[in-house]
Amino acid sequence: MTVLLYNIIPSVEIGDLRIDEPTTVVTDLLLAAICFYAFFRIRHLNSPGRIKRLFTYYFLTLGLGALSGGILGHAFLYGLRPEWQLVSWILIIISIAFLAHALLELAKPLVRPGLTRWIGIINVLILSFAIIYTVWAVVFSPVKYYTIFGMVVIVGTLSYYIHKKTGSKGVVRFMAAIRLGIISAFVFSYEWGVSPWFNHNDISHIILSIASLIIYKGAVLVLRSPLST
Repeated sequence: MTVLLYNIIPSVEIGDLRIDEPTTVVTDLLLAAICFYAFFRIRHLNSPGRIKRLFTYYFLTLGLGALSGGILGHAFLYGLRPEWQLVSWILIIISIAFLAHALLELAKPLVRPGLTRWIGIINVLILSFAIIYTVWAVVFSPVKYYTIFGMVVIVGTLSYYIHKKTGSKGVVRFMAAIRLGIISAFVFSYEWGVSPWFNHNDISHIILSIASLIIYKGAVLVLRSPLST
């Protein structure tokens, strides 16, 4: 195995195979593994219904987004067109939408009739714009801004409201995960890293992996409570 620097970003070569940003790939795969674990665990919970399906879709799409991001967006992007990054970006946007709609379903019995439907419509419209602009411009910024909207504005606000109304411990986990997500966003935006071998992407992925575990724990608590039935 040969270690080298490629445009300052570390790469490794194993025979004729070159892998760019290996630490970022590993941390992406860590996030994907946690999401797939959560997907299979929640899928086998004895809690039928739309909320459970939305949680499983969230973890499945986020896991696929992290997996494709590690492989297509980092490891082998040097041999691909930049548009291949769209696979990961679109999956991440969709995953946030699934989580937002899970919280909308959870809040439906607690709010004025029709309110969650209108919020859901607004969310779909913003989601559609984010996807269209991301594909058209091939830029990451719509992913970042929609994530802030979906996680902080919808998931965060509804989690706080549900907790105030019901005392649900599950949504407290969601709020804790959102705080970690905000820290991750700062790390990523300001490119805070330790070294080229452990940069802002790697730190951000590890924080998001912890946040995903917390969301999984929260989802299990929510699905085992009367609130989700």
